[in-house]
Amino acid sequence: MYTDILIPTGGSDHVKPAIRYGLSLARRYDATVHALHVIDSSPIERKLELTAIETDLETLTDTWYDAGDAATQEIATQASEQGLDAVTEIRRGIPAREIASYITDAGIDLVCMGTRGHTGLDRFLLGSVTARVVRTVDVPVLSVKSGPTEEMSDSELLEDFENILVPTDGSKQAQEAVKHALDLARTYEATLHVLYVVDRGAYASRPGWTWDELQQVLEQSGEKILENVRSQADADGVSTVTEIHHGVPHQSILDYCEQHSIDFVVLGTHGRSGLSRQLVGSVTERVLRSSDVPVLTVRGA
Repeated sequence: MYTDILIPTGGSDHVKPAIRYGLSLARRYDATVHALHVIDSSPIERKLELTAIETDLETLTDTWYDAGDAATQEIATQASEQGLDAVTEIRRGIPAREIASYITDAGIDLVCMGTRGHTGLDRFLLGSVTARVVRTVDVPVLSVKSGPTEEMSDSELLEDFENILVPTDGSKQAQEAVKHALDLARTYEATLHVLYVVDRGAYASRPGWTWDELQQVLEQSGEKILENVRSQADADGVSTVTEIHHGVPHQSILDYCEQHSIDFVVLGTHGRSGLSRQLVGSVTERVLRSSDVPVLTVRGA
């Protein structure tokens, strides 16, 4: 499923867990590893716009390129030690934009990125490179938070995913996520947990219904959706656990991860525009913001 895996790097510690997961996936899928460093020119470009000073960006200090070369070569060395092919590249520009461009140029089909937790307003305004990439690219993006994973040993990070969770509501985005989750579960011989959440908030958008009536309809829909996934899993030889929960979707997903020792989540997502690209409102982005386990976001077909 994955033949070319991109790991963007700035050389900081918070990307190290993403590198480990990226290499694990590359080894399992015999994929080529692409290490990309982007020298962020955006602050310089903004300064130039304000001062109207013409400056040749080619005169940027060589130390920036040296740092990028060291960061990408470190990934290439680790890949080589594990018998993997690796490609390195350094670009200059707006990081999220250059990552998206590289994805197209190199035929990337999976991106592994490090991310960090946010507090205050940053928890609601997603401005990080990872968040922008998740929103804008068409290929799956694995977001790996730096904190908890750094406490894990290399063997824990590199060897196995034992419990993979894919929440589903039957939408096109969720169906696409299920395809990836099934393939990952088969590849890693993991148990696939499939969760359907009866959203209590749905009641407010259904005037004329009683909660009991709506709950029954939603539960029946959930059973059909879960049965469909079970059938696909059985055909693929994948062990499954399916459950229906009631509550707020993103919180139910996070609670399930903690209660069932989930070590990998696969979520469907879709593009947004306007204010909704900045204000966190989707289940996927809320999970991304709070999850301590890696989250693979998959754009719906």
